[in-house]
Amino acid sequence: MKVIVTNEKYGEFVYEESFWTGKKELFLNGEKLEKSSKNVFLMNNGDAVYLKGNYLSGVNVTINDETFPLMSALKWYDILLSLLPFILVLIWGNSRGLVNIVPIVGGAIGGLFGGLGTGINLLLSKSIKNIWLKIVITILVTGLTFLICYLIALI
Repeated sequence: MKVIVTNEKYGEFVYEESFWTGKKELFLNGEKLEKSSKNVFLMNNGDAVYLKGNYLSGVNVTINDETFPLMSALKWYDILLSLLPFILVLIWGNSRGLVNIVPIVGGAIGGLFGGLGTGINLLLSKSIKNIWLKIVITILVTGLTFLICYLIALI
């Protein structure tokens, strides 16, 4: 995920974080800041830039006791929508009556695919601003997760 934020005092910050590995890079006015430790970067003048947070919880930058946001946290509805594939597989896969109607795989395999659906939803919901589009994407990902678990159960 790449975020560009302009600050009046310091200029343009470009923040990049890998969703899968959590690796962070920070650029200030086009120049890559040197990484001093996990969440500390050094500016050319020697000032330390502290990062707090991550892709899901939001990211704040602190320079000389001044803190400002680079990336906002997930909203409550983003989290709720993202959990729907996992919750559906969890409930449906463990209910004998529902599995008799439409069989899906549950347990560890169902949890794996439900978790993948949740991860995909989290990744997509952070990049989509329109709430209605988020709902449509969630329904599609949940349906795809359900279909995969159904096909595995047929095998």
